[in-house]
Amino acid sequence: MKKQFIWPGFLLLAILGGGYWWWQRPIPLSNGDSLLVSDLVNESGDPVFDSSLTVALRVSLEQSPYFNLVADQKARNALKRLGQPDQQPLTAELSKAICASLGAKAFTTGTVRKAESGYSVKLETIRCADATQMAHAEASAVRSDMLIHALGTAATSVRTQLGESQESVQKLDVPLERATTPIPAALKAYEQARKTNTASGDLDAVPFYKKAIELDSRFALARSGLAVSYYNLSQMGLAGEQIRQAYEEADRQTFRERLNVATLYYDLAQGDIDKAIEGYKEYIRAYPHDDVAMGNLSSEFFVTGDYEQAAKYAEEALKIDPDSPAWYENYSTALMALSRTDEAEKVLKEALARKLDDASLHSNLYSLGFLKGDKALMEQQLVWAQGKPNGEDSLLASQSDTEAYYGRLAKAREYTERAVQAAQKAELPESAATWRVESAMREAMFGNTKEAGKDAQEALKLAPESKDVRAQAALVFARVGDMTQAQNIIDNLRALYVSNMAIQKAWLPVVRAQMEIHANRNTEAVQLLEIVAPYEKGQLTGNLSDSCMIPAYLRAEAFMRMQKNHEALTEFHKIQSFPGITGSCWSGPLSKLGDARATAQGGSTAEAKLAYQKFFELWKDADSDIPLLKEAKAEAAKLR
Repeated sequence: MKKQFIWPGFLLLAILGGGYWWWQRPIPLSNGDSLLVSDLVNESGDPVFDSSLTVALRVSLEQSPYFNLVADQKARNALKRLGQPDQQPLTAELSKAICASLGAKAFTTGTVRKAESGYSVKLETIRCADATQMAHAEASAVRSDMLIHALGTAATSVRTQLGESQESVQKLDVPLERATTPIPAALKAYEQARKTNTASGDLDAVPFYKKAIELDSRFALARSGLAVSYYNLSQMGLAGEQIRQAYEEADRQTFRERLNVATLYYDLAQGDIDKAIEGYKEYIRAYPHDDVAMGNLSSEFFVTGDYEQAAKYAEEALKIDPDSPAWYENYSTALMALSRTDEAEKVLKEALARKLDDASLHSNLYSLGFLKGDKALMEQQLVWAQGKPNGEDSLLASQSDTEAYYGRLAKAREYTERAVQAAQKAELPESAATWRVESAMREAMFGNTKEAGKDAQEALKLAPESKDVRAQAALVFARVGDMTQAQNIIDNLRALYVSNMAIQKAWLPVVRAQMEIHANRNTEAVQLLEIVAPYEKGQLTGNLSDSCMIPAYLRAEAFMRMQKNHEALTEFHKIQSFPGITGSCWSGPLSKLGDARATAQGGSTAEAKLAYQKFFELWKDADSDIPLLKEAKAEAAKLR
């Protein structure tokens, strides 16, 4: 009887104890929650592990689709709002202070120590709301070159404790020394590249990426980082080569990074935009809260000219990471292309309010100033760019376009020279060649055939391997009647870039159409230009943020030669309807002259006179020796 009486008491205590444990147990993160990563405290005495292991920890935790990591720059900006230096180590105490304001549910912190037996690493995850511990893991390594692996092991344990399923972890858990590098010095160089990129831009980060790759030639993450920096610097050939090499290192990438690298490979190395778009959509399906996938997908739609989609995905990327200059650039560019200039201005002002000071943002502010006729805003950006290796050349090139837009060709040439020199000084040969070949295109369209051919030849010398420069040079040669050079270039491009959408579906048909127009085979030219119609509003050259809508302009010229003046006017008006796309390109003023010519040819003399007068008003300060202007004045004088 006594035993039977005591047993229920034990049962009751067990039930109460179990209930207390259940109530007090650490509740894991919910799917989609945000996690802040603090800087690991390096007590090992080895400076090579300062900050670098924190970067590696992020790579390991980012493999999880279960939770989202707060962007590092977002955390740094939160520090600034607290009055702290943004480069100060993000300690556990500071993490507690900013955790909730960032929408994070918890933060992961840790310590690296050196002991007699080697190295140890300890990680713990703390809930923001009540500072309770949610996860704890430790690992050790007998040597420093094994510490990266140990850190990855501890991070894997944290993932399971935070609620990620074993199935997910087993599927998405590349050992950290493979996902990054087993060489601590290479990891340190990579960390310095990322830090430098944030502080002063891509140009200054390039040497550190190169150092990381020199120390570990199979460091795929460093190669993809270098490729993106080259892309941002408009060095498209170098970007394509680096991402090709990263793509070949598939066994040295996490699943997440593999999705990113494969898609960059389709874009930068192959130019297959359809595959790139599908690749980023797959990336988003796997990691729906990844701002890189969203933002880079928006970039792909610039190439195809679908600015609605570009704006949509750039906005989504900004919602995830509102401290990324790249997404402000993308979003404001798309909004300007859609003629939503007030919204673009608001976006750019928000970027400035967040103390973001990237060259791309200043370029967009310049473009905004041009669209709004705000000369003071444009001048402010030119002043900002003075002496800045990462930005001066592009702003000078923009000013060159502006001068040419108003027919001030001599001044345009001066600014082009300065842009080329600035790019060369910054060791950006493809940019230098781009500014030179764009000058060649302008000269050709204004009727200066000798200067056009000379500039095109010089551009090819500056960057002989650049597909974008070669494509534009081919069009210049076709425009000025050098068919042999034009044909040689397009034959070479056709063979080398079989999968490249911009080359195969845009540049080759455009160059061939110009050749047909030159031979007065205008029906054939129009047929060729129909191939390009889906992409004619797209940014088909490198990483430039505008489009001259060349297919529409050439189509209008062909229609005029065929006496189809109504169709020609439609094409000229199309160019004028998208000022946010064409910006300060030569096609803007020349479409107005085309409007006058097509109207005159159609027999509407009074309307033609008004159209000519609008063009002359635009070019009231133009250089008088421009062949195109002389022709226009002679044409207008004949109108009765």
